[in-house]
Amino acid sequence: MKSPYFIDEPTIISFSGGRTSAFMLWKVLQANNGLPNDAIVCFANTGKEDEATLKFVHDCETNWNVPIVWIEYDGVDEVKDRWKIVDYKTASRNGEPFMLLIHESTGYLPNPVARICTARLKIRTIDAYLKSLGWEHNENMDWVGIRADEMRRANKIDRERTPLVADGVTKQTVGDFWKSQSFDLG
Repeated sequence: MKSPYFIDEPTIISFSGGRTSAFMLWKVLQANNGLPNDAIVCFANTGKEDEATLKFVHDCETNWNVPIVWIEYDGVDEVKDRWKIVDYKTASRNGEPFMLLIHESTGYLPNPVARICTARLKIRTIDAYLKSLGWEHNENMDWVGIRADEMRRANKIDRERTPLVADGVTKQTVGDFWKSQSFDLG
């Protein structure tokens, strides 16, 4: 039986910077003997992430020797979203991408009904980056770190995109994993 973490087609691992998505990344690395050539790990920084999150993403990439593309929204021109590649040292820490989005938006703040923060700062920014690489990106290529005990969230997403659900991973599983690691989210 094939591991739910085995990658055999172009895949984007959406890394939120949290323990669950980091656990999923670890499982992908183990199942594939490293990051496959047709997989990209993206961390979309809003500039409002806690410093501990930024350090954790950096710790994952350095301790596991895995390339993580740090990307930030950089405004909109007439045709498309702009983005820029950053890293741990150059990542925005004072809300710059978020404030740029608010300034350019129609004058309203992100809220549960109008999720412009997630849509623009994360989803569309990653999409624009992948298209710049020549990828024919679509949401079925995106893997997200949703656990089996988060079915309300998981029911909105195709099971092929949620390997932790397929594997029965729970919050307890993730917590036990991090207790045995040499680093953790602060």
